[in-house]
Formats: sequence, structure tokens, C-alpha cells
Amino acid sequence: MAGVGTSIRHPLIDGITARVVRVETRASVIRLSGPLADVLARPPIGGRRVVIVSPEGSRITIGLRAALTAAGGAWLVRTAAGYRDGVTGILRDHVDDFDAADPSAVIGWDEAGEADEAAGDRVAPSGSDPVDRATQLSVDVTVLHRASHETLLGGALEALCEAVGGYRPRAWGRSEPLDHAWDRWVLTQDARHRAPDTSRVIVEGRHLSAAVTARVTDRGIEETVALTADVPGGSAGVDAAVDRVRVALGDLAREALPTFALVLAREGETDRTFRAVSYPPPNPLVLLIGAPSVRRLDLAAAAFGEAQRVDVVGRPAGPAFLLPLGDAAHPGWDALHDALDSVGSERLTTLLSPPLLQAWEDDLHADLEELDRKLGEGVQDAP
Repeated sequence: MAGVGTSIRHPLIDGITARVVRVETRASVIRLSGPLADVLARPPIGGRRVVIVSPEGSRITIGLRAALTAAGGAWLVRTAAGYRDGVTGILRDHVDDFDAADPSAVIGWDEAGEADEAAGDRVAPSGSDPVDRATQLSVDVTVLHRASHETLLGGALEALCEAVGGYRPRAWGRSEPLDHAWDRWVLTQDARHRAPDTSRVIVEGRHLSAAVTARVTDRGIEETVALTADVPGGSAGVDAAVDRVRVALGDLAREALPTFALVLAREGETDRTFRAVSYPPPNPLVLLIGAPSVRRLDLAAAAFGEAQRVDVVGRPAGPAFLLPLGDAAHPGWDALHDALDSVGSERLTTLLSPPLLQAWEDDLHADLEELDRKLGEGVQDAP
């Protein structure tokens, strides 16, 4: 038996070097199991980065990818020459070499889908293309809520799932397999009980996978949703699905306080996992700049170029801007770049730096007071 003060290595850890904590697996599908979630949630051991090492044929779930990102971890696959980051494509000779890599780095793609030459030692992941492809929409949105007891999380997720394909979340949990039936009240109470720690959960349903993050403070709640859902009808159904999502985002801007949202069409696995292979570049289709962002950035619709369509949505007292970027036949990269240039990339980067609510707390307090004053206490926080 270990003596008092003797540290005991977590059974999932296969090695600790001066720079990284290594977790080895041969699983074909690597899920965010309870023990793995525990490893990723623990404070870093001496600042070391957790790396999961697997064969090239393995794939990871959306839940695990979100947890790795939150923990600053990495997924590495073995190659004949050494290792490759399964997400970014960064090549290294040894596992320890990934300690110097930027965990937020991603392969740069221009609007034509060509690899960014400035990426240096980042290379497009080698290996075969996805075998079973599906056309999907990825929707990332952050919403600010009151800290009142009436606030329920999950409304934005439900509305977006319904808009994409009439889908409904079925289960949620902190690790896989998921252990809770979908219930917004239970989800919200769980997040409240974990405050001030950030709550991170996985959500699944038929044709959908999502990661939901909630940060609860005395002044408000920041909820971030990252949804991936299959498009009914495949590529032929993208434009109709995006039209429905645009309506849902407009409703959200009127009924709640979204800060930003981005909608992309992408090709992915039918089970919505990720392989360490080359995927076609995503196609950005819609950008929402919510009322808090419009105010903080001091934006007006006239700030955007004449060629950029800007739909003013939300409440008259707090307008939001919904920008169509492209469609299934026309990539929206040029429009997205132009929109970001109009906003100011440096200012936008500052506002998007996590945790968002830390930068928004004063504005959130003022926005919600203004909302109550103008619209009354009966207004819903989420759809």
C-alpha cells in the first residue's frame, strides 16, 4: 500500500516525460470515457500536456475532441516516420516535440481549399479520405443568459437541431456513453451546482452530436454550443437547411442574447467522429454578430461593404447582424474575410478570447437590465 504522501499514477496514464503525459490506446473509436474525462479534467502535472496516442486508423468523438481542446491536449497518431497530430496535421519525430506546438493551431485553408503555405511544418493529414461521408452543418453559437432561477440552458441547441432537420437531443453526459436523458432543467441545475467551475457536457441525438459549455456566475451565464448535424437530403438539402437555421438564429437574436454564431457546411463521417485524414475544407455560410457584439464593437450595418448583404435581426433596442456568406454552390470564404475585415480582426480576436463572459460581464449586466426595462420581465431567455 502506498505510504502517506506517495503519489499514485492514474491507471490510464502510460507514461510521463518532462513535457507530456501520454495515454496510449488501440481503440478504433476513442471516446471520452469516464477515466479519460478524469485525466483531462485534472490540473496539469507540472504544466505537462496530455497527449493521446493511437494508430492512424483510429477516430475520435466530438466529445473527446472538445475535451482535448478545453484541456489543451493533443491527439497523436503513429506514422512510419514518427507522429502526426490527428487534428492539425503537425508532424514531429517524438511525442515530446508536441509540447512546443500551438494547441490551437489548425491547418490554414484559403477559399480554394489549398493548404496555407505559411503553415510551416503543418501539413495536411495523410491517409485515405473518409470512407462513409455525410453532408453536415456545424453551428457554433455563444449565448448570454440572466442568472435568474428561470433561466434554462439548452434552448438554443434545441432550436438549431429542429432547424437543421427536425432533430431532437436525446441524451447528455460528461463522459461516454452518455448517462442522462435529455432534460433542460436537470442540465441547468447540474451546471449551477458545479459553479464556479465551468460545466462541459456532450449531447447526442439521432443525426446530431454537440458539445455544450456553461459558465455560471452571479451576474449571468455564458452558454456555448458546438453542434454538428446531418443535412437531410445530403448536399442537395444544404441551402434549405441553412435557410431554416438563419430563421432560427434570427429568432434567437430576438429572444435571447447571442454574441456570435457561425454556420459551416462540411463533409464528415456518418457517425460524426473525426479521423486523422484529409477532409474537404468547410464552407462558411452564415455569420451572426449578436447585439452585445454589435454594441461593444460600435458597429453599424453601413460598416460592411456594399456587396455584403446584412440582415438586421433581433430587437429594435438591440439589433443584431445576420450575414449570409455563401451557399452550397458558392463558398463563403471571400464574404467571411470581407466581413471580418469590416469588423476589425484584432478587435474581434480580443472579444472571442475565452472565457467570453469574463470580457462581457459588465455588458451582460447592462444588457439584461436594459432588456428588462424595455421589454418587461416576461421575456424568455432562450427559445
